[in-house]
Amino acid sequence: GRWWKGASGERWEENVGEKPLCGTERRGRTGVYILVSVVVLLSALLLLLISAPLTTRGRRTTGLTLLGYGFGEGVWVVLEKAHLRYAKIGSQLSLLNAQDHADYLVKHDEDPKLYRPDIVHQALMAVLDSPLNKAGRIKGIYVHTTDNHIIYVSPSARLPRMFRRFCQMMVEVMQRMRIKSKGSGKKLLKLVRGPLLDHLPLGSTKIAFSYQAGGEPVDFFKYAKKIPEDDPLVIAVGAMAQGHILNETEKYMLPQTALRISSYPLSAACALSRILTSLERQCRIL
Repeated sequence: GRWWKGASGERWEENVGEKPLCGTERRGRTGVYILVSVVVLLSALLLLLISAPLTTRGRRTTGLTLLGYGFGEGVWVVLEKAHLRYAKIGSQLSLLNAQDHADYLVKHDEDPKLYRPDIVHQALMAVLDSPLNKAGRIKGIYVHTTDNHIIYVSPSARLPRMFRRFCQMMVEVMQRMRIKSKGSGKKLLKLVRGPLLDHLPLGSTKIAFSYQAGGEPVDFFKYAKKIPEDDPLVIAVGAMAQGHILNETEKYMLPQTALRISSYPLSAACALSRILTSLERQCRIL
């Protein structure tokens, strides 16, 4: 062999007939090794994507993205046909409800059974307290009233759990147009201009839930597996004491999918709990 002496004084032996590599050649070979590794990794990733199940539109419907969650940008919730009105009773403004203002409503030829803001309160608490919301998957909540007002509720809002305080807050937002966080100044609740369609994500899958929907009741957990994983999801649930929402949701849900998820009429809070639990299971949120 032949001995070579490096710049720092070290010595090494090399086979006769082989030329020692200079610095440029070493860097060239290192670059080739890195390039080959990147190509192998990209090829493996491509094979993984090709082997994923496809729908007729060529989109995966496993409900799980590479990040571990489905439903594209997230989930939007619409509480439809909420009967929220306030009036000056005595010396203060009050949110009208059947329990406290039945005499006032009858005197003004109104049906007390329609005034159920407690349904809206319970439904909002069901959404905000859900693990799906705490995991950051719910991106927006809208309350659509019978007077065609639209109230946006931030998923990060912390609503009063006491019903009377909740009523005061709803009167405040309808009077002042918004409620801000005391610390950051972020708008937690606000009135927004219609139509509601302008506030929903483009290309979203829209589903209205109603006991009046035709067909047999469906298992929404199984149904959610068919939703394209890249589509944002919009769900609409009624927040009223009686009636259905399909005549309202068809105005902004085109095409509209209407589902019945139980053989029995469900309250808004119960229906939302069942729906959100199915989505949490689909997204593997415990």
